[in-house]
Amino acid sequence: MKRVVAELIAIGSELLGPSKIDTNSLYITEKLNSIGIEVGFKTVVGDERQSLENAFKTAISRADIVISTGGLGPTEDDFTKEVVGELCNLELKLDKNILENLKERFKKRGISFPENSVKMAYIPEGGKPIPNGPGAAPGVFLECNKKTIALLPGVPREMRYMIDNFVINELEKKYKLPEKFTISINFASIPEAIIDNTLKELPFEENDIQYAILASLRKVQVNLSGFDRKRVEEFSNKVISKFPEAFFGYGNIFLENAVLDKLIEKGKTVAFAESCTGGWLGKLITDIPGSSKAFLGGVVSYSNDAKIEILKVPSETIERFGAVSPQTAFFMANNVRKLFKSDFGVGITGVAGPSQSEKKPAGLVFVSVCSKDKTVVKKYNLRGDRDMIRQQTTSRAFDLLRREFLK
Repeated sequence: MKRVVAELIAIGSELLGPSKIDTNSLYITEKLNSIGIEVGFKTVVGDERQSLENAFKTAISRADIVISTGGLGPTEDDFTKEVVGELCNLELKLDKNILENLKERFKKRGISFPENSVKMAYIPEGGKPIPNGPGAAPGVFLECNKKTIALLPGVPREMRYMIDNFVINELEKKYKLPEKFTISINFASIPEAIIDNTLKELPFEENDIQYAILASLRKVQVNLSGFDRKRVEEFSNKVISKFPEAFFGYGNIFLENAVLDKLIEKGKTVAFAESCTGGWLGKLITDIPGSSKAFLGGVVSYSNDAKIEILKVPSETIERFGAVSPQTAFFMANNVRKLFKSDFGVGITGVAGPSQSEKKPAGLVFVSVCSKDKTVVKKYNLRGDRDMIRQQTTSRAFDLLRREFLK
C-alpha cells in the first residue's frame, strides 16, 4: 500500500523563541493519522519571506500533502498566500464573497472595516476558500505540482474548525485510504530504554505495524498502529506480555486513572499523607471526575510538627531515624488510614531538593502503602530537579498501591 505523507509547516517568528511552542501540529497529526495519512516532516519557520519560500519548496518536493498554519492575516508579515502563489504560479484573485463576509463581520461588531483587511479576501487562482467559523481570515485548499496544500490560520480554535469541518473531509475524498487503527499501551516504573531494547525483537516492520515510544516522568507509552486491526491487537498482546507487571492500561491515561478505576471497581477507599510532594498526589486523583467515590482525603504534613501532631508519628521515630526514613513513611501511611477510616493509606516522605536535607541526598524518597493487615515501604533514589522528583514520586506511589493491593 502506497504511503501518503504529509508535511506540517508552523509559521511565526514567536514559535522560534523560548516562550511559545507549536501545539497546532499535534492536533493536525492526530487527525491525519486517523484517516491513514502519515506525518513525515514538521517545520517551524519565522516570518521571513525567503525562509518561508524555502520551507514550502522543500515540503512540496518531498511530501504528498502540505499543511501550514499561520500567516493569513492582514498585516505586512502575513504573506503565506503570496509565497505559495508565486511558487505555484498562481495569481492571487480578489474573492468578492469573502470580502463582503468580512465587511459584514466587522459591521456586526460595530467596528469600521480596516482597509488592510481586504488582503484576507485574496485567494490563489484555482484554490478553494476554507470558511473560518470562529474567525475572520479564510483558509485555502489548493493543488500545486500534483500536491495538495492547505493553508490554515495559526489561531488554534480557527485551525481546528477548518480541519474538522473541511480539510479532513477533502483529504478523505481524494485519497480514500483505509482507516488506520492505533493502540496506546501504558507502562509504569520501567525505563524507556528497557522497553525499546526488548521491543526490537518483535517483527513490527515485516507485519506493516508502526510503533513509537513516548516517555514521560509519569509513564512510558507504546503506540502501535497499522491498517490491519487484528494484527495490531495481536502485537499489542505481545508487547504487554513482555512487561505484564508494568502494564496499567490503554489510551491516554495516567496511573491515577487506572488506580481510581480499580478502587471503585473493588469498592475500596484511600487516603494520602504527603510531605515532599506537597499535596500533588491528592491533586492528581481529584482532577478526575468521580474521585470522591474512592478518595476520602489527605494530609500535607510538610513540617515535623505536622507529622507528629496531626499524623501521630512518634517524635522519637523522627528524632532517631529522621523525617525522611522508612519508619516515618510507615507511620504516615498507617495513621492517615486510621484518621480517615479508609481501606488503604499512602505515606510519602523524601527530599525533593535541590539541596540535601537531614544529610540525606535530594531524590531520596520513601513511599509506604498499607491496608489493615499489610504495610509495604519502598525506598527510591530519583534523579532530576525538584519538579521531576515530585512527579516521579507520585507515579511510584500510585504504582505501589496498584501492584501490591489492587491486583
